[in-house]
Amino acid sequence: MMTKRRLHPIAMATGVGRELKHALLPLLVVVVAGSRGDFSWRDLVMPLLVFAYTIVAGVLSWVRFKYGWDGQTLEVEEGLFVRKKRTIPFERIQGISTAEGIWQRLAGVVKVQIETAGSGPGEAEVVLAAVSREEVRRLQREIERAKEQAEASHLQNERENQPLPPPLFTLSVKEVWLAAVTSGGAFGVVAAVWAFLSQLGDLIPYEALFRNVQATWNGHGRWYIGAAGLVALLAAYGVAIGQNMIRFASFAVRRQEDTIVITRGWLERQTVSVPIGRVQGVMIHESWLRRLFGYATVSLIHAGGALDGGPIGDVVLCPLVKKERVSSIVHACLPEYDLGVALRPLPKRAQLRYMLRPLYWLTAPLALAAYIERPWGAGLLFALPLALWIGARRYQAAGWSLSSGQLTLRSGWFRRTTTYMVKRRLQAVEVSATWWQQRKRLATISAAVMPLGTRVRVVDVDEEDAALIYRWLQGDGRNQA
Repeated sequence: MMTKRRLHPIAMATGVGRELKHALLPLLVVVVAGSRGDFSWRDLVMPLLVFAYTIVAGVLSWVRFKYGWDGQTLEVEEGLFVRKKRTIPFERIQGISTAEGIWQRLAGVVKVQIETAGSGPGEAEVVLAAVSREEVRRLQREIERAKEQAEASHLQNERENQPLPPPLFTLSVKEVWLAAVTSGGAFGVVAAVWAFLSQLGDLIPYEALFRNVQATWNGHGRWYIGAAGLVALLAAYGVAIGQNMIRFASFAVRRQEDTIVITRGWLERQTVSVPIGRVQGVMIHESWLRRLFGYATVSLIHAGGALDGGPIGDVVLCPLVKKERVSSIVHACLPEYDLGVALRPLPKRAQLRYMLRPLYWLTAPLALAAYIERPWGAGLLFALPLALWIGARRYQAAGWSLSSGQLTLRSGWFRRTTTYMVKRRLQAVEVSATWWQQRKRLATISAAVMPLGTRVRVVDVDEEDAALIYRWLQGDGRNQA
């Protein structure tokens, strides 16, 4: 017998608050535009009606939202005007992730996102906004029990009473701070602020502000404008540091049988469960700043949505970890991956192409800027030999490796990325060559895994090596490096 349940009342409060927050700016614009400088109480009629409707709709939506499950399926009923009912078999559920906002933590509940095989990229099939932790554990146990064989059910009951395994990886307070400082994110904060300000075009006279900035620039105030821009960028960088410290606080990675469990967060505590069977590859990211301190970032490519709020198909396993620890941590979570392989470098004839490639798009803009801002602008031309040096470093960093069951590709220098992919997870390997590459007997090797569109590549590999990798995927394993 299936018992229908309602969400915790905090779901009603947070839902109404979220809708009112979204409606606040449009209502403010309506009041300001409608009053035209002569305010009257009639200008508040429409905002008050919208306010009342939002509260009533939020309460009714909470009342009409019900969920429940039996031993095989999860049922959800919702809808304010049109009643909708969904039934999801437990075997279709691929993963469950939980998050705790500040209001949910005060109420002792969590937000549950349930992902199925039919979920769209970055979307959850079902979202339960406020459910008790004990109820989430019961649901997880029911799903696990439904997926197991009948003869193994008694073993599952024993595992439920066992304590959590010790973490394979944690971040200390110092490492959380270092991860936040070296992760950047300032430009993301600037973009978010710019997107918000762009919605206030009716209230802020941007054209007049632009004319004032232009007059200041023409009046030789460019150094003041540059200093103000630098201060704004530093402030955005500080905000990004705070966001990342809150995000990575209490970070821990555990392996529970066939699932990797990642917990993190301070104000919003989040738990992400990644089934090992859905991991499609391992990526090691090394920015130039973190390489100075001997650190790297480890992420997993998985066939699913954006479980931890990052890009689709990408889950951060270790935000910041010493490079010498990476191999042991990954091996403990994913024993089939070998991170100790030696990479083969690119052929010597590819070095000049790597060095000249940045100059193709950099020379003309720098020359134009140097001419406009002469004579001091001539200093920009010193960026050209720097670009040659960076190209040489990118050539030295690139490489590949091939074993009986794994393909490894590395590229980049500012953000060097090494991707490890096992053969049975590869969706396609593509070999291409431009006319200029054909003259040098070079080619570009590209490998794709799930989710669709996840592709890594290395440019200017020896054409015979590229053909070897292609044959390896087709099943011819001879002459592997």
